[in-house]
Amino acid sequence: MTKLDPKFLQLLTETAQKLETLEIEPKVLEEAAPALQTSATELGQHLRGFSEQLAAAVEAKVAGDLAAKESARLAKEQEAMERALAKIAEAEAKAAAKAAAEEEKARLIAEKEEAKKAAAEEKARILAEKEAARIAAAEARAKALAEKEAERLAREQEAAAAKELAIRELEAVKAAAVALREKQRVEQEASRKADEEARARRDAARAKAQAEHEAREKARQAASMAILAAEKAALQAAGK
Repeated sequence: MTKLDPKFLQLLTETAQKLETLEIEPKVLEEAAPALQTSATELGQHLRGFSEQLAAAVEAKVAGDLAAKESARLAKEQEAMERALAKIAEAEAKAAAKAAAEEEKARLIAEKEEAKKAAAEEKARILAEKEAARIAAAEARAKALAEKEAERLAREQEAAAAKELAIRELEAVKAAAVALREKQRVEQEASRKADEEARARRDAARAKAQAEHEAREKARQAASMAILAAEKAALQAAGK
């Protein structure tokens, strides 16, 4: 079976040209030449028309095959794009859920830290008030004792010696009170530093959550741009 290749179509065209230009008159009887010449010309024309129709049909078949292949390719690309969109949507949903969970966790931690700080401040205030009351009572007792001791010594010894002793004891009590106040100041400073560190940790957690949120948003935008570019390329390919 002869294949419909370009060489065969070219052979048909060349044969049609030869039939249309065939010189019959010198080769046959004079009375038969006109009829044969007409038949050759008509046969060449019919053959040329058949060759052109066959070539057009072959081109149409090739174009149809190419169109079918292009349609199949576009369908596959559309399916792949839809799968990619579904994956992106799923990833975005998971990322949003994770971000919401992390934000809720950070909020709960912040609330616990605030409650802990308020409780610590209230406890420190109560302890400071109690300590101040104790110091005042101790100072009052010490002062009363010193005064009584001074009176006793004044009665037993010379007034100047008794007064000096009472002053030394009172100074000792005052020094103890000063040391106690310094201790309270150091404890309050330590509590303040602990509060600042807790605040810094909360700020760092918020900053981390914000950075992750911005990174996810950028990734989502980049994915959307990639999808738009793929759709544009697909449309351009379909137009071609």
